[in-house]
Amino acid sequence: MKEIIKPNLRKYSLVLILLGMIGICSILSSSFLTATNFTNILKQVSIVTICAFAQGLIIISGEIDLSIGFLAGMAGSFACIMFVATGNLFLAFMFGLLLGATVGAVNGLFVAYFKLPSFIVTLAMQTVCFGIICLYTGGQNIYKIGNFKVLGQSKLLGIIPITVFFMIVMLVITHILLKYTKFGRYLYAIGGNAEAANAAGVQVCKMKWAAFIVSGLFAAIAGMVMMGRLNAGIPSEGGGYETDAITATVIGGTSFSGGAGTAFGTFLGSLIIGVLNNIMNLLGIDSYLQMIIKGFIIIIAVLADSFSKKQKSSIKIMASTFDVKK
Repeated sequence: MKEIIKPNLRKYSLVLILLGMIGICSILSSSFLTATNFTNILKQVSIVTICAFAQGLIIISGEIDLSIGFLAGMAGSFACIMFVATGNLFLAFMFGLLLGATVGAVNGLFVAYFKLPSFIVTLAMQTVCFGIICLYTGGQNIYKIGNFKVLGQSKLLGIIPITVFFMIVMLVITHILLKYTKFGRYLYAIGGNAEAANAAGVQVCKMKWAAFIVSGLFAAIAGMVMMGRLNAGIPSEGGGYETDAITATVIGGTSFSGGAGTAFGTFLGSLIIGVLNNIMNLLGIDSYLQMIIKGFIIIIAVLADSFSKKQKSSIKIMASTFDVKK
């Protein structure tokens, strides 16, 4: 019986944590448990969640992408510029996607084929992305973007905020990619053991390169939704999203060492962070203290992941020893 209960508890632990947080927050603040506040939480976490899906794909493959935030800011701002110049929303959106895919391809090229550390490559790409958009705009923000704001401020059927709709669509896409495609299965294999995956015939370099391209596309979508919500092209707004994305991803159960993680786990991790941010704001907790709390949450999540990995390793060693004795 215990063997059945333990895996189920692990599987639904994030849901239980989220429900527990909602219960505690509803007691701490009377304003928390309202439809308006829940809608605000979903709108606030939507962009971070899309960035977290992008980050999740990379971390599952055993790498990391620190350029996501500034890539989102650059792609979103250039999409605004394209829309102002042409008045064509579809063209502007596709241009943003092209920029995202291009930056992702460059990241993937250096990481997968030149074997450079993803931490260094994507950290450098942060500066490149921010420098390019600031060089083009002279460091100025882009205002008067007209109907581009529909990507972040409109409502579907007059009810569902468009930002939430984008988040749900990206959740479905990420879930399908990871669970039902060879691409997803290969990412898990590469993150679990790249050498074993290569020996099994998986094209490791090609898959990692593809993962960075997809991550770039996701980041660009997040950036365009962000600028639509802001009703302006503000490149600097992308800064920090990579950290929030990592936080949501790790809390959602994605292992920093690669090979484990789900789209729904990332989504729940993002919601947990969103609920925490919301209640801290409602209670008037100092913003600097909020940063400290979120920092410790990342450390705790990584420690939990490390402990879980060690526990699994010890179980495997014990099982192997038992088999040898037999």
